[in-house]
Amino acid sequence: MILKTENFTISEATKEDEKGILDVYNSNQLFLLSHMGRKEVSLEWLKQEHEEMKEMNFKTLIVKENFNDTVIGFIDFCPIEECYLSLLMVHNLYRSKGLGKEIYEEFENYIRMKKLKCIRIDVVYNYNKEVLHFWINRGFNEIEKTQLKWSHNLLDAIVMKKRL
Repeated sequence: MILKTENFTISEATKEDEKGILDVYNSNQLFLLSHMGRKEVSLEWLKQEHEEMKEMNFKTLIVKENFNDTVIGFIDFCPIEECYLSLLMVHNLYRSKGLGKEIYEEFENYIRMKKLKCIRIDVVYNYNKEVLHFWINRGFNEIEKTQLKWSHNLLDAIVMKKRL
């Protein structure tokens, strides 16, 4: 376990968490449609994605509700001096309840404890205007515009950073 709050526990993801992570992905159909052009991903896709990320030193943290141990989200990141936060995703059933904010705050505290200097994110902004505002409200600043390749798609994005 990395940390525990009143509402959830964050820990390193294991193979046993794959189905929960898959459920979180597939609950966010707008994200999948805009990023990948499909409504759902398979367990095989997820396993391959995690293998590729592992080779690039990325880690996945799983977020589970304390009450019933349900997976409510996950965080993909690379813990280097300028920590790269690849994805923070909350299950669609748990959105708009303040949990994304709370999860991010705990993640930032974790990164601070690790003595990392900065968090970088690449925000794909044209599918949901709330996403960009979420990160601005967390103290991130726009650095530059870029394009991300996600599952053979090129997506307009904004590189954002927050100094810690």
